[in-house]
Amino acid sequence: MTPAFKQQFSQIFSNYKWILHLLFWALFYVLNYYRMAQGGVFNNPLFPDPFPQLALTSFMATVLFQSYTMLLWVFPLYQKKRKYIFWGLLFLVLLIGFMAYVLLIKFSASNIPIMSSRPEFEILAQMKRRAMMYFFFSNVFIAFYYFIDIYSHQKEIRRLEHYKTQKIALEGSFLKSQINPHFLFNTMNNIYALSLKKSPQTPVIIERLESLLHYMLYECKSDLVPLENEFTFTNSYIALEKLRHKEEQCKISIDIKGDAAAHQIAPLLLINFLENAFKHGTKTSFGKSWINMEIEISKKEFHFNLRNSKPAKPVHQAFSEYRGGIGLKNVKRRLEILYPRRHQLLINNQPDHFEIDLILNF
Repeated sequence: MTPAFKQQFSQIFSNYKWILHLLFWALFYVLNYYRMAQGGVFNNPLFPDPFPQLALTSFMATVLFQSYTMLLWVFPLYQKKRKYIFWGLLFLVLLIGFMAYVLLIKFSASNIPIMSSRPEFEILAQMKRRAMMYFFFSNVFIAFYYFIDIYSHQKEIRRLEHYKTQKIALEGSFLKSQINPHFLFNTMNNIYALSLKKSPQTPVIIERLESLLHYMLYECKSDLVPLENEFTFTNSYIALEKLRHKEEQCKISIDIKGDAAAHQIAPLLLINFLENAFKHGTKTSFGKSWINMEIEISKKEFHFNLRNSKPAKPVHQAFSEYRGGIGLKNVKRRLEILYPRRHQLLINNQPDHFEIDLILNF
């Protein structure tokens, strides 16, 4: 057997599907036996034994052989490019099955003296009488099989969707959990730098860090948080960074328009952008630097724009980092999971500044 045949055979009979096939053919036999009995074929001197039994057996045998020939060899060809081969073989199998049935009926009748000379059992007469009935009943099994097959596929699709949903939820949780160590690592670097200078601001930064971590650990467990809470968090982070940067060294501009009270957002979605802006846009080697954050909130849309300065002539500085390290990669993937087809993210890396433009649809 070829691999394609084995695969098709397994698909048809796997997972106890063969029981459904047996039940179908048992029911099919009973219905046809009842049809012939109602038609007066059994116990009728015009149709002496064993003709009724042979006629029913011939019909069952040809339909069964034809059905599985189409399932195992003909229907798999439909997926291939040459559809005319499929239609040609389908017509040929139906015709061969029908002719085999007619010839078996003719053979059965010719071996019974009282029936052998009757004109209604001639081949052409049989073809006219039995064509519609044969083609109708011979395709009942195909319709039944594809009904069961579609049901099985729908069940498998639901199972895969469930696994996919679980996978996305787990991945989303993992990505959100990555923010904590990433944020903590950057902030600890800031504290370390201030401690080396023996800055009096070090205890203040540690205190602010505690409140920020409290929000990240205890208030961000749900998928969505009030937009106001997220702004409180980002403003606290910006205030923490301001303690580290002198105002004449780094100018920070914040402009928020719209009503934040009526909306929610995925937690910790903006912090990565802000971290990158402060980390890469406020180095002392740049001289004077700036960060501009503009947010506009409408009824259906959240528009976030963040720009930070870059030196015109970098001093021993490779700017490949602006393409996005773990922080930007993380937030891109979170946007794909949390706002599928409901977000636009543009990253603009210009010679003198770096820009993030994010639009979320509520």
